[in-house]
Amino acid sequence: MDDIIPDLVRDTNLSSPTLDKVPVTILSGYLGAGKTTLLNYILTYAHNKKIAVLLNDFGEGSAVESSIAWSEKDGNLFEEWIELRNGCLCCSLKDASVRAIENLMKRKGKFDYILIETSGLADPGPVASLFWLDEDLCSQICLDGIVTVLDSKYCLPHLMKSTGDEMSEYERQVLLADVLIVNKTDLISDSEKSEVVQRIRDINNSARLIETNYCKHKHWY
Repeated sequence: MDDIIPDLVRDTNLSSPTLDKVPVTILSGYLGAGKTTLLNYILTYAHNKKIAVLLNDFGEGSAVESSIAWSEKDGNLFEEWIELRNGCLCCSLKDASVRAIENLMKRKGKFDYILIETSGLADPGPVASLFWLDEDLCSQICLDGIVTVLDSKYCLPHLMKSTGDEMSEYERQVLLADVLIVNKTDLISDSEKSEVVQRIRDINNSARLIETNYCKHKHWY
């Protein structure tokens, strides 16, 4: 985890007009890629970071499932923020929205970072655009990066589906990422892994690429 969040957060020792802004990381990835495993770690492990996490489609049976609640009243969504044992804040939403983030910012000071999970089929682009289309929101937060989790065993066919100039949602998740977590590498051969990495690099050659099993990396624990 130390290889994800700090690398996406600016050095607080530097003089910058963004220092008063809360950095935001967007987490994307298709269902089954390992996002829930990574989120369970973030929300339960004692990593000494205060992270506010906006969850989307959080899986049944998760470690924090019983602590998360949302309700709908008169057509409006009312989110409940839960403070977890490791100091993180957690909220389950149907969709990330400006209003949800604005409500979160009323708790500013209780967290150092914000992590927004997109749904499995979502293009992270529209979520990222929230941070420069809303002037008031832009004055409080800054987009620090997009992290995409990939299932190395099954991702290759999805990365070959584009026709002409139109990219699939899967490819756009790769294209827009600043960090690419290639998960489940223990389930494929070295030659298969090379093919997956090559295709990923054909789409995005500048993102940091991290290979993991169970979304774990030796430097995160």
